[in-house]
Amino acid sequence: MGDLLGRPRERVSYLAYPNLFGTKSLEKKKMSDITGSTIWSMLFRYSDTVHQFNRILLYMLKYKEYHQKSPQYDLLLKKNEQMYALLAICLSLCPQNNLIDENVSIELKGKYGTQMTKMLRCDGEKYYDELFSFACPKFIAASPSVFYNQDTYRLQLKLFLAEVKQQQLLLGVRSFLKLFSVITIGKLAQHMGSNETSLREILMAYTHKTHAVDNDGHIISNADFDFYIDEDTIHVTEPKSIKHHNDYFLKHILKFEEVIGELAQLQGY
Repeated sequence: MGDLLGRPRERVSYLAYPNLFGTKSLEKKKMSDITGSTIWSMLFRYSDTVHQFNRILLYMLKYKEYHQKSPQYDLLLKKNEQMYALLAICLSLCPQNNLIDENVSIELKGKYGTQMTKMLRCDGEKYYDELFSFACPKFIAASPSVFYNQDTYRLQLKLFLAEVKQQQLLLGVRSFLKLFSVITIGKLAQHMGSNETSLREILMAYTHKTHAVDNDGHIISNADFDFYIDEDTIHVTEPKSIKHHNDYFLKHILKFEEVIGELAQLQGY
């Protein structure tokens, strides 16, 4: 309920105890996971959101046909489309393509590739508006006399677009920092057409926007690289990508199982 009221931290306290109210069916469990992933995005924990959406969307890609007889199948398909829209928003605000599976990435680019390209520029606010309006929860008011109205939705949309504008102001500094491993503040300010004082403020704002607080109160990073300033020199560090060979083998095991299943069906005819 906390997500619908626009109070995501209340919902997070429930997500810490997912089995508090007993076991759930698989469809209800997935709905709860979808809701939980939306909460992470409202708390600006974009990397957590991307990770959760990737896990759920990968499951849907593999096992969607097994739920066709479920009474909630149409709802699952709708939520599936909404998750791709939210994933496009999160990856535009926090570009980390290494967090998503190749199959999910292909589906995402097919659905929202054009919008994501424009959202990564400073003129993509209308696409954020469209995708958020399509995929956001139906926010409700806390007042018992007014359960759902457009004013509650417009308030959340206004807060979201304000966050988008703040993020877009930092796109320039991110682009420049990705180009260098070491650069002086004066030289970077010259490239950006700014002064050193303003650039220091922008760098502090970028650090603030790319970090969030997890459930344990620890500060976590949403960025795909980090930097630190030593006197007047900026040092950019990028984490080395770790190859997960288990994902490669699991992917091919699943493909072989599908082929074996198809051959078994053909032999049965």
